[in-house]
Amino acid sequence: MQRPLQVDGYDPCMDTGDILHVLDEADLNTKMRGYDPFEVDELLDRAAQEIKSLRSDLKSASDRADLAEERLEAELVPASEARTEAESTLAAAETDSRRIRAEAETEAERIRHAAEAELRKAVDDGRRKLIAETEDLVRARDAVRDDIDMDEQHIRAHRDRILSAVADLTRLAESIRMRSREQADGSGHASSADGLESTGAGEPGHGV
Repeated sequence: MQRPLQVDGYDPCMDTGDILHVLDEADLNTKMRGYDPFEVDELLDRAAQEIKSLRSDLKSASDRADLAEERLEAELVPASEARTEAESTLAAAETDSRRIRAEAETEAERIRHAAEAELRKAVDDGRRKLIAETEDLVRARDAVRDDIDMDEQHIRAHRDRILSAVADLTRLAESIRMRSREQADGSGHASSADGLESTGAGEPGHGV
């Protein structure tokens, strides 16, 4: 196993300092049976180039990350603002919805109370009107009954007068009939007396 590469002023186990500067300024001691200086220099050059490439890639990636972060932040700001606005709009909509619902419930309750009051008033008015009409009908019925009673009284009185007049006429007719009979009877007696008188007067003369 090879030992770690030792460079004057640099400890590979430490992360302090610029590795490229250390590689460029590295001064390796030459010892017998050590590393080939050319191979070491080539390896250091390759390491330096690789580190530069990695740093370039890292910087490019970092730049892209920064750009992406800036873009993301640029996109997140409007999105955040839009979200905040949407949340504000939603909250306002919910507030308006609750307000409108409360107003609708209040209006519905007011309409219900008004309808109930109007219905009660209509029922009361109808009941009063029905009672008044019933009372009018009762009064009219009583008036008709009174008129009927009055008419019946007039009819009875008129009937009584007619019956009384008929009775009077009947008595009068009977009286006339009786007088006529009496007169007839009286006339018959008078004729018989006259005949007797005439017969008696002739007999004496006849006898003479």
